[in-house]
Amino acid sequence: MIWSNVVDLVRALVFAAAHVCGNSVGGGILVVSFLARIALLPMTLRVARRMMAHQARIAALAPELKRLRQRHGNDPAALAQATMDLHRQHGIDVMPRGTLTSTLIQMPIGAALYRAFATGLGPRTAFLWMSDLARPDALVAVAAATLAGVAAGAAPASSRTGIAVSVAITGFLAWRLSASVGLYWVASNSVGVVQSVWLRQTAKP
Repeated sequence: MIWSNVVDLVRALVFAAAHVCGNSVGGGILVVSFLARIALLPMTLRVARRMMAHQARIAALAPELKRLRQRHGNDPAALAQATMDLHRQHGIDVMPRGTLTSTLIQMPIGAALYRAFATGLGPRTAFLWMSDLARPDALVAVAAATLAGVAAGAAPASSRTGIAVSVAITGFLAWRLSASVGLYWVASNSVGVVQSVWLRQTAKP
């Protein structure tokens, strides 16, 4: 019952925002998505900075990690244990502090937004070129996937594999799910791009 009330609240916020946007449900989805992502910025920025510091400390151990790979190259278990011991000696945790808490907070918020957008927005709701937000839309899927890739690529120490996986997963899901969910990802990834680029620029000095 609590979960249903949360989803209903999100849906009501969408319709309220839609009223402000000239009775555009698609506009309401974008507004609510932007506001939700912006509200999380203080937390996501803090975790992102900690992740950058964590990656920098690991990068500083590159020479020692190279020696460990040369010494234990034929024994993956010994290499993993030696790497863990090295990290422990330098006070490096498996993941930065606050990462798990941030994930646990963001998951129900994202799930509530997804649930509200995926169902109950009304039949054949049009927005821009889309005649029905309940159906998938190729352009929205491409935009969501592209922004996901840009956001991942703008983040420090992003790997090509990680970027490709982010684009593939986002694009595939957005291609199969309703355009309303795709709009949510477009809005969220747009804020993610701005956050990542800003972090990179401020980290340059």
